[in-house]
Amino acid sequence: MAVVLLSSQKELAVAGQDVVRLFFPDDKIIFRPADDFRVLLNVSGARQGKKLTAEAALIAKDISLLEKASNDIVPEDGGDDNRIRRLVRLAIFRALCRYTGSSPSPWGILTGIRPTKIVHRLMDMSWERDKITDYLMQGYEMAPEKANLLADIAQGQRRFLLTKEQAERLVSIYIGIPFCPTRCAYCSFPSYSIKSSGNLVEPFLASLQREITGVGTALNKLGIKVQTIYIGGGTPTVVDISQLKSLLKHICCFLVSDETVEVTLEAGRPDTLSQEKLEAALDHGITRLSVNPQSMNPGTLDLIGRRHTPEETVGAVEMARLMGFKNINMDMIIGLPGETLEDIEFTLSEISKIRPENLTVHTLAVKRASPIKEARENYNLPPAEEVERMLEITAEAARKMGMHPYYLYRQKKMVGHLENIGYARKGFECIYNIQIIEERQSVIGLGGGAGSKFVEPGTWYLTSQYNPKDPETYIRRVDELIDRKVDKLATFGYNKLVN
Repeated sequence: MAVVLLSSQKELAVAGQDVVRLFFPDDKIIFRPADDFRVLLNVSGARQGKKLTAEAALIAKDISLLEKASNDIVPEDGGDDNRIRRLVRLAIFRALCRYTGSSPSPWGILTGIRPTKIVHRLMDMSWERDKITDYLMQGYEMAPEKANLLADIAQGQRRFLLTKEQAERLVSIYIGIPFCPTRCAYCSFPSYSIKSSGNLVEPFLASLQREITGVGTALNKLGIKVQTIYIGGGTPTVVDISQLKSLLKHICCFLVSDETVEVTLEAGRPDTLSQEKLEAALDHGITRLSVNPQSMNPGTLDLIGRRHTPEETVGAVEMARLMGFKNINMDMIIGLPGETLEDIEFTLSEISKIRPENLTVHTLAVKRASPIKEARENYNLPPAEEVERMLEITAEAARKMGMHPYYLYRQKKMVGHLENIGYARKGFECIYNIQIIEERQSVIGLGGGAGSKFVEPGTWYLTSQYNPKDPETYIRRVDELIDRKVDKLATFGYNKLVN
């Protein structure tokens, strides 16, 4: 079936399509008149004096109705065009809620990845907390618990956000190593099996060290320091011990300085860790280690393609503790195939025994590039209502572990239209995670599939560059990629530091 979205201003119809997909994820959306349709929505928006208004007229086989939205609360920014588009989305959401008799998402019309950015903009304008949560509930149809969650997280992040002056001299670095022992069923990241692509590891790492040298040298010439580093993937610890030592040594030489406060190593697969690798990580300044079980249920691990056991997870963390790691993160995923509330409670119970400083909870997102998406009929995913309850259980468990929510982001195609959320004990918040989500600092991506986000200090205007996902293409183009990043740094306002 099709949903028809019409407007005399086509951009208003296009602006509403993400809201329509919340209600009809599998329907085709068309922007022209049609005889056969499930729902027809005709939308409009305009300024009337000092007031902005929008309407959504809905026609279906058995009903017609009209919903309106207006700027009863002063909007935060963005100009009339952006405000009208938001009001159109709001009118569509209200009309479809009436038509279907339910709301598909506690986030209302908010479909973006970084909802806390809205709250930070309002806080920058000195809005009080109650005014902010009222605006989120009325202006976005957000559920009260989500509005309050956003306000809490944003308030806690304020001390980590950089001033214009700090953003002019501090960046963060992401290093992507796109190799894994096996490919997980849910994974949509650039990731290549070490078994089938192992011949590329050595030339890839040589190219990565070349990129680290080029970018690190440019940063040093410009007087720019690296605040945080995140070594991710893939699974960086899948490389052998000599390769890992060489890479970490290179990072220390060209990127780390007295201004570097955090270096995270993603050791997502516990079966890739050894005492030697952990010693190398400590010797080269790793301050935060991420060991990610995703689930502590053996059957689930086998189904999603992770070739390790819960016991190996426990053993890896215990070994890291004995060796001196003081900040350990653990990831888990809710909404995995076949998992129930009892499975989530069991995973949380096992994690609580390990007492990590961070717990990152991901809601399963069924992405186009993942094996689950490619063969969804082979996987029994839990219903949205159950996944929402799973998220509530994780929040309560994190609270009992002495953690608070400190960052949040969303993805498209998430089960239940929910969120990913990071919890931390006080003083153990991952600064890199905050910076990459809130986009108040340039983050330079090095390695396979890594994205760079260059943020103009003060205006927070952002431009992006991306490295190739394919290791062979990355190896072939590395010199070009270095030149692009160095040119961007030299023209994006940083050059004034040394002029």
